[in-house]
Amino acid sequence: MKFLICGLGSIGLRHLQNLRALGHSDIILYRTGKSTINDTDASSGLTVFTDLDQALREEPDVCIVSNPSSLHVSTAISCAKAGCHLFIEKPLSNSLEDLFELDALVEEKKLISLIAYQFRFHPHIRFLRDVCQDINSEYGSPVYASAEWSEYLPDWHPWEDYKKSYSARDDLGGGVFLTQVHPINYLSYLFGPIKNIIKSVHHSGSLGIEVDDVADSLIEFRNGKISHVHVDYIQKPRVHRMKIVMDRGRFEWDCHANSLSFIQKDGSVKDFPNNGFERNDMFLLMLREFIECVESGSNTSFTLSDAIHELRKLLG
Repeated sequence: MKFLICGLGSIGLRHLQNLRALGHSDIILYRTGKSTINDTDASSGLTVFTDLDQALREEPDVCIVSNPSSLHVSTAISCAKAGCHLFIEKPLSNSLEDLFELDALVEEKKLISLIAYQFRFHPHIRFLRDVCQDINSEYGSPVYASAEWSEYLPDWHPWEDYKKSYSARDDLGGGVFLTQVHPINYLSYLFGPIKNIIKSVHHSGSLGIEVDDVADSLIEFRNGKISHVHVDYIQKPRVHRMKIVMDRGRFEWDCHANSLSFIQKDGSVKDFPNNGFERNDMFLLMLREFIECVESGSNTSFTLSDAIHELRKLLG
């Protein structure tokens, strides 16, 4: 299987390293040279193209789309026309433009697609999904949930000027609402398809960037459950946590502490250890699932069609 990686920023570099860790070596790169990462060691020994059409003439089987969000769809369309299966970084896009064309190509050519939401592969999130889907769970039924993800943007990539990163630029599809969309996505993994999102985005000006840096969302799911999500680029120390209120108590998850607890109504606490877990485990599991689906011809756990439905709700 030959892989083409389009974009070698921090996430593209991670996918490259993980492909190698999974034993894959037939890899080529498409780079424009605009990335803030100039890692010649990582690309050493690999053929690097500065023209996408030239790269596609090498007939890759799979394209990993890891360039800025505003370029995802146009890149994916070119790769789909060449018959490449698609592994696309989240969010799928920052607009609804050309999604019908991309979806039609994937359907016509019977391509396998996955939009990269790694938290669907976190052991705690997977456990919570099983609980929320189990009508006979010992923890009761979910009532509502809330999630918060706050990280100080200048600390994300200390090697780069954060104001030039895609996360901070409107022309590249940045802004905290779409960049930190993970909680909305893993809540839909827990509770099912989204019916409606009411969002409020704010540009505080405190970071000197042109995009929203604070956002709140109220989410209604088709099954009637509701959730609240807060994200921002401002707060430090960083916070990433979720609470799920059940009718017999509540779950509290802290991503950075790698902790999950269930607090019963009498105040007693049950902990769920996640020993040996490393952050990169999620990315490896996600990539492995995608490759296995390409090999078997089966659908992945979050396809292009799923992502289009989500994006319509996010941008509606």
